[in-house]
Amino acid sequence: MPRQVDHAARRRDIGAAVLKIAAERGFREATIRAVAAAVGASTSQVTHYVSGRNEMIRIAVRHEIEARQAQITELLADSERPLRALVEWAVLDASPDAQRIWLAIVLGARTEPVVRAELEVFNHWWDAVVRRLVGNAGDADVVDVLVDGLVLVGFEAPEDWPRERRLRVVDAVLAPLGVQ
Repeated sequence: MPRQVDHAARRRDIGAAVLKIAAERGFREATIRAVAAAVGASTSQVTHYVSGRNEMIRIAVRHEIEARQAQITELLADSERPLRALVEWAVLDASPDAQRIWLAIVLGARTEPVVRAELEVFNHWWDAVVRRLVGNAGDADVVDVLVDGLVLVGFEAPEDWPRERRLRVVDAVLAPLGVQ
């Protein structure tokens, strides 16, 4: 009897390997050969589940983005202060692995059209969520700069920007917007 293979699980494993490689060495290094080695398969086994490198990267990035969108949607549905919860989630609650993956996605978008296309879809979605929560395009831009800035300082100098300091900045920026 032929062995039963969970195709969705194999594609998830391939996607996870792509993201791990990208977070460690960049998307340029996420080749079919490197992913095959990471999952303990041959290149032909990997290409059985994906048609090529672009599809492999698209699947990985889309899966990551959809997972974050689901987290955000759940967070907002359960929160009495959704904008505050969204900002704190973005700048304080991501694990170091998630942060490295997102940094790889942002950096990869500069050189990988597939990554850029997927990130643009997420950014449009994110902007719509933030604008819905603040109701003013200018205020939404302030929130975007707040999030981007605090995420970057968390990468550059995490020891200089502990949680308490980042929360003070969040408070200072959100208070004028009427968000406590």
